[in-house]
Amino acid sequence: MEFLRKEKLRQKQNRLRYGEFYAVSDMGDFVCRKESGEVITPAVAKYHTRKASESLSIDFNYHSLRHTHATMLIEQKLPTKSVQKRLGHSRAAITEDRYVHLTQKMARDAADIFDSITSDL
Repeated sequence: MEFLRKEKLRQKQNRLRYGEFYAVSDMGDFVCRKESGEVITPAVAKYHTRKASESLSIDFNYHSLRHTHATMLIEQKLPTKSVQKRLGHSRAAITEDRYVHLTQKMARDAADIFDSITSDL
């Protein structure tokens, strides 16, 4: 959260510095922006992700971050409808089918729930 606070402060400073030339997006308030306020496009994000992947010698791509993001939100008990809206899907089933993967934590939670149900029998 500290990163987000610092980034928002940086954006406010840039907005003052650029004045009327600071780009304001009608799509929403994005964290990932250029210094001038322009929203970073998916192509730019993909480029930086590829460079980071190469630099760190870790095999991942931009889209895998989307899968991880969705899975982490679901794992933290955020309702699927909220994740669906965040990802821009028309139906929750799309989110569940394509982006929510069974993690070890989710598997443990399911086993714990089943154990608590069966212990009452």
